[in-house]
Amino acid sequence: MKHRFWGMWLFLAALSGWPSLLDGKLVKVREIDLERPPGGLPGFPVFALRFSPDGRKLAVIADVYETRGGRKSRLLVIDMEHPSAGIRQFEVEFGILDGVGNLNFGWTPSGEIVYAVGTVIHLESGTTCQVPNQTVFIDNHVAMSWRGVFYDGNCEKRGTWDVRESWLITDVSTDRGLLSVAKESVRPSEQEGLIVDPLARKVVRRWPWKDTPGGGWEFADRGKAVCQGGAGFNVHRMPAVCRSVDTGKEIAETRRNGDLPIATAGRATRIVVSDNRRKKIPFDYEYHTTLAGRYVWDFGTRQELARWYPESQTYPNVLSPPKQITEPFRFALSPDGQYVAEGGNGVIRLYRIEP
Repeated sequence: MKHRFWGMWLFLAALSGWPSLLDGKLVKVREIDLERPPGGLPGFPVFALRFSPDGRKLAVIADVYETRGGRKSRLLVIDMEHPSAGIRQFEVEFGILDGVGNLNFGWTPSGEIVYAVGTVIHLESGTTCQVPNQTVFIDNHVAMSWRGVFYDGNCEKRGTWDVRESWLITDVSTDRGLLSVAKESVRPSEQEGLIVDPLARKVVRRWPWKDTPGGGWEFADRGKAVCQGGAGFNVHRMPAVCRSVDTGKEIAETRRNGDLPIATAGRATRIVVSDNRRKKIPFDYEYHTTLAGRYVWDFGTRQELARWYPESQTYPNVLSPPKQITEPFRFALSPDGQYVAEGGNGVIRLYRIEP
């Protein structure tokens, strides 16, 4: 009877749109309804969220619609302190899904430029220019593509780094000017997780793929640490792991599953991870994955600070119509680790973490 009541409580909490409070709590600060222009998906799905470096603005990738130039999405920039001042909207290529693919969405340290899928947007002037997809800004004036080509803020080519390897850029620390890179190879023994200093054109840290089973590393704590979700090859044991960039040694790992997708605090020792549970499908080699919740973990203190079950959004699968996709709201963690933003189906909610 006790377990039945607990399951019903989780179900009702999910329907209410509020996080299910298990350990610690999230306090809702505000809710923002996104404007829904005609021509897109009725549900107005949210695909990715990014806080600006000062935590005052939020960039949102939402919606998908057809144009003569192909599928597009909307990039929305919200002033989280004064959302009533209006939401700025820009058009970018469709293709950003948090937790899938490479890094191609972010901010410069100044917060004056936001970029997504190769579109570089100067917020003060509203002007845009184009760089290759999978290009990230290292500082306010220098960006680098996964092919090792450097660009300035006006998308002009400014140099190259002959990498001679197949790289996937998975994260950038603008605090230290470092990139997290997954080195690809057809030979598993040659696959690696790298931390590189692109301006100095050198590799700072290497981890063999056996120590990088969750994929690419994401920076936290002002670039002093990197974390990854879903580490480990045991399908029933998928912790999140954090390591020191300077020593390469493990700092801590979660006691329970800390699977992908994750979000790290750029200037704090906190991350948000997904507690996914896997169950083998009978008479098959595949596993069924169920989300048991999300939680905030502080790898500095090794404590779970808050745990909840997110609301879900549903929208048509544009790659396989007329199928529907139902997935948890997308999320982001503020740079100071104090706030969680979640978004889906035309709504953005901001929560304060109260351990």
